Amino acid sequence: MTNYLFLFLSLIAFVACEPKIKVEELNTANASDDGDFNKSYWEDGKAEIAVYDLVQNRYNGLHPGKLVSVFVLEDFITDKHVKNERYISKSSTQVLKNIRVSKFTTGIYDYSLHSTVFTPLNQKQFPTLKVVNTMQEWCGSTFLQLNYEKDVYIAQQRSYFEAEGDRQLTIPSAIIEDALMNQIRLDYRALPLGIFPIIPRLEYIALKHKDLVSLKAEGSLNVYRENDFSGEHLLKYSYRVKSQSRVVELVFEKAAPYTIVGFKESYPSAFDGEIRTTTATLISSERLAYWEMNSPKDTEIRNKIGL
Repeated sequence: MTNYLFLFLSLIAFVACEPKIKVEELNTANASDDGDFNKSYWEDGKAEIAVYDLVQNRYNGLHPGKLVSVFVLEDFITDKHVKNERYISKSSTQVLKNIRVSKFTTGIYDYSLHSTVFTPLNQKQFPTLKVVNTMQEWCGSTFLQLNYEKDVYIAQQRSYFEAEGDRQLTIPSAIIEDALMNQIRLDYRALPLGIFPIIPRLEYIALKHKDLVSLKAEGSLNVYRENDFSGEHLLKYSYRVKSQSRVVELVFEKAAPYTIVGFKESYPSAFDGEIRTTTATLISSERLAYWEMNSPKDTEIRNKIGL
């Protein structure tokens, strides 16, 4: 009874007008003892390549582009925070790695945003261990990195822009926003509900030139009943970062492997302060050993998946 009350209060605090989801509605047919992670899908020696149509909020407009999301399992050295390639180190754990690459054009010039997130499968022992973001555009480049060490995140920032400069700082451990998509794929029932501390997406920090700090967010989970995204038995995880006037919606399929069919991110535009919404809509998803597909003839596959 207590669990029902907690879930109900968490949801009503965020969006009272939306239909509430019951705990039993979240149960899936193939949930396992170690959470909802479907190893038979992921352990086939391939990566999941998902391509999204992107509409990006930037400056005082919305700009079309593409977003590529790559999910793959890797062995990760927990003290060096690099891929375990030689298997000499015993400090290793399996992670779900997510790479996201967004490309869009603002007027005459291009943007390229690249994020990589490393989240261990053993979440009882490890939180997300590392996040990296780079941004390239015609004005200059930025680099942001988070590394988990003993209940804090060590942040490195390198930037072309004077106000950001080159610096290193420490941030108390909190929910990593960049890792919420990983969490959906690993075990969406562990998504944070109610009010929780969050380290905002590094991409947002770079685009908006914000400080790297932990903030408060408020999350909820509902059945998806809108029509912007399509899929089977969809759920919507929403969270709001009030201090940024920012709301994010992640929409995914209820059944494994919990495909993320789209997301929205609304926040004030840079020049006029008007709330505009970045939207990513799934157009294709394939299991591919892409690292073997590097010859000129393999460009045909890019056309097939919508690139």
